[in-house]
Amino acid sequence: MSDLAALWRYVADTSCRGYSPLYDRICRTVAEDAEVLDLVSEAPPQGHNPLLLLAAVHYLLLDGLDHPLAAVYAAGDDREAGTGTDDGTDDGTDDVDPGRLFVDVCLRQRDEIVGLLTTERVNTNEVGRSAVIGPALTLVSERHGAPLGHVDVGCSAGLNLLGDRYRMDYGPKGATGPVGAAVELHCEVLAGEPPIAEALPAIAARIGLDLAPTDVHDPHQFQWQLACVWPDTGRLARTRRALEEARRHPLTLVSGDAVEAVGGVVAGLPPDAMAVVTTTWVAGYFSLEQRAGFYDALATVSSAEARPVAWISAEGQGVVDVIPSDAPPIDDLGVERSVLGLVTFHDGHVSHELLGYTHPHGQALDWRATSG
Repeated sequence: MSDLAALWRYVADTSCRGYSPLYDRICRTVAEDAEVLDLVSEAPPQGHNPLLLLAAVHYLLLDGLDHPLAAVYAAGDDREAGTGTDDGTDDGTDDVDPGRLFVDVCLRQRDEIVGLLTTERVNTNEVGRSAVIGPALTLVSERHGAPLGHVDVGCSAGLNLLGDRYRMDYGPKGATGPVGAAVELHCEVLAGEPPIAEALPAIAARIGLDLAPTDVHDPHQFQWQLACVWPDTGRLARTRRALEEARRHPLTLVSGDAVEAVGGVVAGLPPDAMAVVTTTWVAGYFSLEQRAGFYDALATVSSAEARPVAWISAEGQGVVDVIPSDAPPIDDLGVERSVLGLVTFHDGHVSHELLGYTHPHGQALDWRATSG
């Protein structure tokens, strides 16, 4: 139990504090509640991830569970994205303890919760990450030409394969994508000069690779993606719009192991397309052996196919350990920025480059690379 409690405190300290006050409060409450920790322990080890229980409760509320916590979550989603603060209006939820309400849902719906912990997994599908992938794709195109063949590993529903259909606003630095797009993203450029073009490079092929890709046409899977969104960060509505966009524009999503399958997927890209592989907060779930194997798989397919391969990664510090980076900055909300890196395999040579640091959900970008 002590290990589970420590895990919940870790998530509160490193991910929620300052960014999601709602989940911060809930995580700290669960860490002190033996009954909920006992419930979690009934699930298989892969079900012990705190984010999975958070999503399970959210799923039940989205499914219509009549409980006071539903009003707290609904009010939280109306608040400004990423600020962790409300708009100053009285939503009637300030005098309730979301932590105790969360515990109550877990204990009242114990069987349903354990079932979800056993059968589901965390799929963030964070479409905001397209805003930090975008400048990296443009940089690759500047250096190697277009069109691109985009392979997103750990794609879930593949929402970040549709970045060229989104409007990405970088404030004074400019904007990318069609005006009036169904999905609008806002990313603050904290430093540097990222290559922000009016449109993303032409994309000749887009393929997602995942152990279990999400079928956006399946009502349960659609709703589970929404359940994985944190309610008080203002991202639920845009995630819904992005999922609907994926329904309108079918994607090629391949089921397979990242290490074993990525080479074949890259080899199948059009021969005139620049191969670009993206991993966004995915490689952190790989074992050390898998991380090395993934790197080797990209090097191998580049050599075998005699084609350059660019790997854009956005991961926690040290996950892609070949990217040269200092300790990432801590943002104003207390969240450690992630490392945006680029590994390029070309003619038997490999280069490793720090592109910058970014908020895990793509809300801010500290650009460090030289364009062109």
